[in-house]
Amino acid sequence: MRISGGRTLFIAGYLSCFSIQALPAETIPLVGPPLEARTVFTFSLEKVIHPVVAKLPPPDFVEEIISIPMAISSPSALASRHVLQGLAHIQAAWDFEAYRHFCEALKLDPDCLMAYWGIGLALAAPNNEFTQQRQVAVMRMIELIDATRELGGKQLPIATRIEREYALALAELFRLRGMVGEAFRSLSETYPGNLQAKCLAIYLQRDGYDRFGPRAKQALAIEQMEELVAANPDNMAVLGFWVMLHGEAPEATTKLREQILPVVRKMARLVPGFPPYQHLLGHFEWRCGNHALAEAALDRASSLYAAHNEKHKLSVHECDGWIRSQLYLATAMQSRGKFEEAMSIAVRLSKLEVDSSRLGSKGASLLMWEAKTLPARLYLARGDEGDFTRAITSLPGKNDPFLGEIKDRTLSVFYLESLMQYLECRKALEEGKTELAQQKTLALSSIQQRMEALRSQALKSASISEYVRALAGVKVYTAEARGLVALARATSDAQRQIARSWFKTAVDKQQRPALLMPPVVLSPMELRLAQYYLASEENAKAVESYQSAIRRRPNDLQSLLGYRNSLKISGREKEAAQVEAVISAVKE
Repeated sequence: MRISGGRTLFIAGYLSCFSIQALPAETIPLVGPPLEARTVFTFSLEKVIHPVVAKLPPPDFVEEIISIPMAISSPSALASRHVLQGLAHIQAAWDFEAYRHFCEALKLDPDCLMAYWGIGLALAAPNNEFTQQRQVAVMRMIELIDATRELGGKQLPIATRIEREYALALAELFRLRGMVGEAFRSLSETYPGNLQAKCLAIYLQRDGYDRFGPRAKQALAIEQMEELVAANPDNMAVLGFWVMLHGEAPEATTKLREQILPVVRKMARLVPGFPPYQHLLGHFEWRCGNHALAEAALDRASSLYAAHNEKHKLSVHECDGWIRSQLYLATAMQSRGKFEEAMSIAVRLSKLEVDSSRLGSKGASLLMWEAKTLPARLYLARGDEGDFTRAITSLPGKNDPFLGEIKDRTLSVFYLESLMQYLECRKALEEGKTELAQQKTLALSSIQQRMEALRSQALKSASISEYVRALAGVKVYTAEARGLVALARATSDAQRQIARSWFKTAVDKQQRPALLMPPVVLSPMELRLAQYYLASEENAKAVESYQSAIRRRPNDLQSLLGYRNSLKISGREKEAAQVEAVISAVKE
């Protein structure tokens, strides 16, 4: 095989976008001296296959999920098959399994360009524990763009033209940073019949939702993907991209129920043994208020993930899919009144040990930020007498060995401390200690400001997604605590209005669902506002607030109970009876 030196400057440009301190000095290409005098990138396959992955058995093949065929250039048919599996797993958001398939392909064909391309995409999340492997894989991919191999006495490119264009598009995606999707848009225009390039171009241009609905680019992405769905109604990858564009919609709109949910049900039905599809189904069932169906789907996802983990000897650090499905399952149970069952799951998750040498893994991040705090957040959502004390006890204490291991190495300690201050504020209010509650609220506000100031540090962390979610939750807790303290100290109507303003702020601070995860704050803040209105004898506004809570989280049991009671107080007995029927159905 021959490799041209024409891409050396491209590699240097790519490297300039990343922190490369972790790479050995001899592997970093330098810009300046003549090409022959430069220190050049030296490659070995061991630099791409992480030791965690190297020791695992070969991954499984799930043929039903492959729906965008692509000719993969490789002398090994099995290597090509692994690449196609990896691409399909990326489309299903199972990135770790995708990485495993690409590594298997490279064991069979170390010069398979699309396997390196796949690793770059599968490990694209910033600062994960496989970042060094991604950097080496993308550098090798760029190096191979101009490579040739001898065939029949001739030197021929090792990859087709479209594969080389894919490689350049991915390199541009990393290098351009702010212009996400531009490279793939250009690729899709060059190859209008290539479905994968078109899906990536559409999906990467999205810019999310605000409280009013999809932003401009999100709306355009939805419109363009809808056209692809119409042309490819049975293509699993196209359907997957389509539903994922709606996964973070702010409310369970009619479209979500009538158009998206049937598609997700179809995907889960066609490949019933594939855990990501069951997780996806659970997410949308819950978003649409079908809590029993969500629970069933998430339970299936958890069981399928668990069986997969046992078969492939995966540790909890590689099992982020299983952790997510368990977190969601507990939330689905809590939202229909199955508190003890939800707490049982939460306690088991919170007791799982984190290897301090694997803090960069996705599993470790989820355990530290989400699982360790779930019991406390469940107690908060219930709010029975003594629950604040139980919640405080459930969090790792200052002398906990867990905190001793991770302190100074993760931002999650600030989140734990903020939860502790919030809970102590609530406990103080419950005990009538208003001044102590005020002190705890001030401490909570101070920690929130500290967390916000650490954003630049969080961007360099493997836990950036968890940090963003947690900070959003802290903002909600802070606003609610300020409102509760203001209400407890109020001696005039004007002071009560200040409390109401804080409760409205807490409502506004709630974030949309993200990353197929349950909400951080398990009770809608509209409930707090409704309770304020009931206490103020503004019954009509209380009814409206409960309705808003139900729009945010359809069929949430606490919201339904409050709604029913507020209707009764307002003398709307017939409507209250209708809500009672819904409550009975949710509990079944």
